[in-house]
Amino acid sequence: MAGIFKPKSVRELLTEMKDVSDLTIDLAYAALLFRSKELAGHLHNLEERMDGLMDNIRTIAAVVTRDVHEARKITGILQVASAGEAISNATGDMADLIRARMKIHPVVQDALKIADEKISLIKIHRSPELENKKLSDLKLASRIGVIILAIKLGKKWIIRPSKDTELQAGDSIVVKGPPDGITILRKMANAGREDWTPKHGLPTIRKGLAEMRDLSSLIVDMAYSSILFGSYEIAEDVKEINEKFKKLGQKLRLDVLKAARKERDTVRLSSVLNISRSMEQISDAGYSIADILLSKLELHPVFAEALEEADEQIGRADVKENSEFVGKSLRELNLWVVMGVYVLMIKRGQRYIFDPPRRTKIQAGDSLIVRGFRRGVQNVKKVAGGKR
Repeated sequence: MAGIFKPKSVRELLTEMKDVSDLTIDLAYAALLFRSKELAGHLHNLEERMDGLMDNIRTIAAVVTRDVHEARKITGILQVASAGEAISNATGDMADLIRARMKIHPVVQDALKIADEKISLIKIHRSPELENKKLSDLKLASRIGVIILAIKLGKKWIIRPSKDTELQAGDSIVVKGPPDGITILRKMANAGREDWTPKHGLPTIRKGLAEMRDLSSLIVDMAYSSILFGSYEIAEDVKEINEKFKKLGQKLRLDVLKAARKERDTVRLSSVLNISRSMEQISDAGYSIADILLSKLELHPVFAEALEEADEQIGRADVKENSEFVGKSLRELNLWVVMGVYVLMIKRGQRYIFDPPRRTKIQAGDSLIVRGFRRGVQNVKKVAGGKR
């Protein structure tokens, strides 16, 4: 019947908000890297999609709130909605730099090239391995850790292609993933090697901005996951990473001021500050999501029940010296096949390795942030702790 509100479940809405947030962040960085007005333009559609999701979340909040006591419990849901809006606005600001043809300093492109998680634009040539193949059949994410963000067919872009989308020779695909995975995909597409070598100066700014790029994506991914899977330990990791991010932001601003003394085009250099400010807004929004758990807010039952529905789990596995993981690469461990779990991030000392390449070898003292089936996550924790 027309006019009846039939919302998705809270869990479905949160999951889609996470997916849209991740995609807007990735496409914003892709638009900057490739100077693409077309990709920047598509971000507007994603902003509208996020607006619709936030309206649904707020509608649920209004429907289930019956008194002041319940209104306090609904704060967490509204906090997630506000964070989603902040992420959407921040990525929109980055896209506006491209759409308005603002001067962007080349160190930004260099920073995006050297970031741990790579974004690549690949033209598919004659390729029996890819042509006429559905994305569901290729299984690129599970095989080589690469995700297709968008496909260009002639002049038309497909954003968030479905699993039934087929690849054809002549298509251009925007992908993200570890460098070895992208290298494999480029070989499959007969596209030649990717050159991630920085071309310009300002190495300190380049390094800081690259790390901020990786951490901003990681914070949002982990923050949503902490809520979806009710993981307090992951929320704590988000807080720690956000504090590291803030220090990077402060240092970057000082480095830009120092560089401005020698830089002729200060307008172009100011683009670094604009982009870092958007990254900071993304990071702060992610932290505000994790803070729902850290603040131990009493959650409304409609929210709490959504967290309990998860078949998946996210967790932190600390690797002890006697663990059988030590000295083995992620490729050798093949955790997705063996335990139904994949590694989101490795914390090694003060370094965060985001979306680690499959050749990465596990060391004693590493902390693995993993996601997968509940039993698999628990098994990884046991093995990492030397209990099997």
